[in-house]
Amino acid sequence: MTQQLLHGAAGARAAFLPSVDLNFLYTPTQESPLLKIPAGVFGPTEQTFRANLTRENVVRVDIAQPLYTGGRLTHAYGAQAASEEGSRLELERALQALELRVYETFYAALMADQGVRTTEEGVRIAERHLDLSRARFEAGTAARLDVLRAEVELANARAWLIRARSSAEVSHQAVRTVLSLPPGEPLQLAGTLDEVPALPATTDLQKAIAVRPDIQAIGQQREAAERLVALANAELKPTVALAGNFQYQEDGVAQLFSGSNRSYQFGLAFRIPLFAAPTVAARRAAATARVRQAQHSGNAAVDSARLELATASTELEAAREVVATRQKAVELARESLGIAEVSYENGVITAAELNDARLSLLETEWELTQAKYARIVAAAKTQFAAGL
Repeated sequence: MTQQLLHGAAGARAAFLPSVDLNFLYTPTQESPLLKIPAGVFGPTEQTFRANLTRENVVRVDIAQPLYTGGRLTHAYGAQAASEEGSRLELERALQALELRVYETFYAALMADQGVRTTEEGVRIAERHLDLSRARFEAGTAARLDVLRAEVELANARAWLIRARSSAEVSHQAVRTVLSLPPGEPLQLAGTLDEVPALPATTDLQKAIAVRPDIQAIGQQREAAERLVALANAELKPTVALAGNFQYQEDGVAQLFSGSNRSYQFGLAFRIPLFAAPTVAARRAAATARVRQAQHSGNAAVDSARLELATASTELEAAREVVATRQKAVELARESLGIAEVSYENGVITAAELNDARLSLLETEWELTQAKYARIVAAAKTQFAAGL
């Protein structure tokens, strides 16, 4: 689509230049019509003869240079140039959307990797709890049920680890797909979920909406439609062009350019449209409708962009607060687990309460990871909504 518009603009620009056409006409030898002169005109008897006015070979060069077109060429080129710029802006917006997609996929893979590390920590904690249960059982301070419960929890933790690693592999494959990498391409991600992109001030983000590529593209569509309205009005105006031709004609090819039989003519060609009003009115109405459509589309796009920016900004602020809250919750959950382990070792709490403390820590850490990912994506969506 972009290449077509580029060629269209180049073609509209070339319409300002003169056109030169070379034509060759070959007419096989044929018998000319028989002409008869009645008796009494040139003599007492009827006379007949053949006038061979057809040459076998004709080479002709036609030249035309528009001098005045009533704005047809200018507005046609303006419409093509506006369409070309609109296509370029749409491509720029598509690249921004692709960048956002890469951003989301990359950090989703980092989140999956963090999930693997969190699950591995859960396995280590479950192994430690199993050792603690066995030690208490051997000391006679815990029942066999606690050991069995700890073994079940360790098996569940290892199953969660298998699923987490599978999910991480799928996330890595999604990164390869969005980057168009081969399926077996080695991939090593470098980064953390604490990397939040810096954002401009809110006023700068709101100002950036006006120059967002897709909104500017709609503006170029409106410019192209307005040019088409002007082009339709120009169809009612006369045109003036410098036109001419130069030709050689001869029967034999060897004597074609001898100069014995050549001709040329040059002059001004005037064209005045007399009955073009109905066609022009129809074209003008269609172009005017496109202008209104582009205007309404632009207003709707601006309103949608403002809503998108407000939504992304709100989600970003909420994500920041959630991250701060989850970080404190992780600290408390880790401290609670330490207390629970000591309490269970001393026989103060049951194995079920110890397992609840372990699960609470793992769930809180995973929720913190998800909150960090949501914060990064919200920041990226805010930039995308502003067209940055």
